[in-house]
Amino acid sequence: MSLIEGLLIFFAIVAIYAFSTFVLHKKGVLKKYNISFWGPAFMWRTSKGKKFLKKVAKKERFWKAFGSSGIVLCFVMMILMTMMLIWQAWLVFGFTPEQKEAMPGPEIALVLPGINPILPLEFVGYIVLALVVAMVVHEFSHGILTIASKLKVKSLGILYLIVPIGAFCEPDEEELKKAKTKSRMRVYAAGPTSNFVVVLLSILVFSFVFMSAVQPAADGTIVFSVDAESPAEDIGFKPGFVITYLNSTPVSNDIEFFSALNATQANQTINITYMQGEKTYNKPINLKDKYYEYSIRDTVYENDESYKGKGYLGVSSILKKSMFEKQVSILKNPFNNFPESLLNFYILPLLGYFAGYNPIVAPFTDSYIITGPLSIIPTNVFWIIINALYWIFWLNLAVALFNVLPMIPLDGGFLFNDALHSLVKRVKKGISEQQREKIVKNISLILSLSVLLLIIFPWLIKYI
Repeated sequence: MSLIEGLLIFFAIVAIYAFSTFVLHKKGVLKKYNISFWGPAFMWRTSKGKKFLKKVAKKERFWKAFGSSGIVLCFVMMILMTMMLIWQAWLVFGFTPEQKEAMPGPEIALVLPGINPILPLEFVGYIVLALVVAMVVHEFSHGILTIASKLKVKSLGILYLIVPIGAFCEPDEEELKKAKTKSRMRVYAAGPTSNFVVVLLSILVFSFVFMSAVQPAADGTIVFSVDAESPAEDIGFKPGFVITYLNSTPVSNDIEFFSALNATQANQTINITYMQGEKTYNKPINLKDKYYEYSIRDTVYENDESYKGKGYLGVSSILKKSMFEKQVSILKNPFNNFPESLLNFYILPLLGYFAGYNPIVAPFTDSYIITGPLSIIPTNVFWIIINALYWIFWLNLAVALFNVLPMIPLDGGFLFNDALHSLVKRVKKGISEQQREKIVKNISLILSLSVLLLIIFPWLIKYI
């Protein structure tokens, strides 16, 4: 999807949303259900859930310790994220025009499946679920720490802008301003910290419970792509199939596969054995002439005189065994080679977008089998659970990392603001509170604008 097509779809959705909102507002439906506007978004307030928060917040010592450790964690991640944004800007600045052209546009910042290129439309269910988990955990944690700090929660609610874009816990602003700095910082740090906890739990269940049951279907070579109108397509070959024998020759990697294929002749009928999940197939296949087929597919292949009379199957590429084994190892333990493995674990959607390979998505899940006690779970249900866990991990980490940035109105911005206020108070003891507030406000504004520039810099570079 091009940028123009994506924007047209986006603006069409916005127009439908605006019209629906206008109709509901005129008919009094929004007011009836205590829904008000927050800019262009819906804000639905409710007092339901406060009793639950009060019950959970009774363990005040635990939650205060949780909030205090969260402050440290958030500042560490704030520094790391800011450094990463600076490094990213420096890296992108040195890109060639071709590299800049290949970069995704601003649509990648939209959590809208089908428009964001790394969020395909078929993942919409997982993404909505993950967003709900991330928002509820984030905002309920703010509420719990607010109550644990003896402060008042006015209401809970959800923000909608076409889709749910956030949940909120509305504290009494006056009480929060008058609260001790450390109590207030605990409240701000609670949201991102809870998202980080969900991230860790999701990884533990994903990798050490579910992925521990996943094994390669066979010791063979995995099909990555298949040519159209080829012998392989004629017998139903698809990416993710595992070829174990070619013309009675065992093949376990790409080198053995192409060596066996190179020994065949045009118009020769051979047997090929392959697996799809736990099912094994053995079929005869009539090969075509490699030289001729390469000549009519010259945009894909580089032809050579030596190919005349050689057998052509139509499996255009094979997934390298080293890459497959590396990805399986990362899925089973993202902490094994920290932080490289965890980073590779997080960028699976990007790998799917740029390389066309996502190991936990069909058809590549056909190259695995489920073993042990979890094998009683139907295969399709198993992979639904796997993908749900992955997207809960992915979006909670995205929400947490974004929220720790030192930029108002993010949690990290408020944390930085309070920390800076305390620092200025210690260093500039002889100035008035008003002067102190002015210094803090100006520094926070400059930092917020700088961080915003670092975030949008790759998109600016792309179109310059």
